[in-house]
Amino acid sequence: METKEFEEKKKRRIFRWLFLIACGAGAAYAFSKRGKRVPCIPAGGPEERLIVRDSERLSGLGEIMKALLSQLLQDPAKLDILNTLNLIVSIEPKEAPETAVTMTFSDGYAVIEPGVVGQPDVHIICELEVLMKMSQMGSGLEALKFLQTPEGKELISKIRSGDLKIKGLASHPVGMMKFSRLLSVPKMA
Repeated sequence: METKEFEEKKKRRIFRWLFLIACGAGAAYAFSKRGKRVPCIPAGGPEERLIVRDSERLSGLGEIMKALLSQLLQDPAKLDILNTLNLIVSIEPKEAPETAVTMTFSDGYAVIEPGVVGQPDVHIICELEVLMKMSQMGSGLEALKFLQTPEGKELISKIRSGDLKIKGLASHPVGMMKFSRLLSVPKMA
């Protein structure tokens, strides 16, 4: 009698595994057939891709970011990065939180707004001096090399001490890499 019970349990276990495998295969098939999301790339030029909301309230930091993005978006390589970037980044200076700025990158557009708007994906809180040092970092291997320099080590110590806080970095690493590539100024040879 025990062997019959054992055989029944074995059959149920096998059917459970077959069912789970079939479900997994079905989900994998559905996922593979699902269309890839293609970003809506604007037809306009670089100047039409940068939108400034509430420009009369835009702080000096916002004006700097606007000028920087305007210049960077003249480069076709930067436009390619912008086409694939979907991220909301807010920058809040510690010494003057009222000068915070939020940048939304989506569907080939960059939108700059004063203040911390909504729930940003990444929220950077630091002193302006630290922000300027971060801008020298570059992206990719350049960033790793920068972190080995005295300025980079000082930046790491700012993170450890809490003078530089980057909320959401762990949740959006790919977006932050694209963001740093977008903002990195090409090195002159």
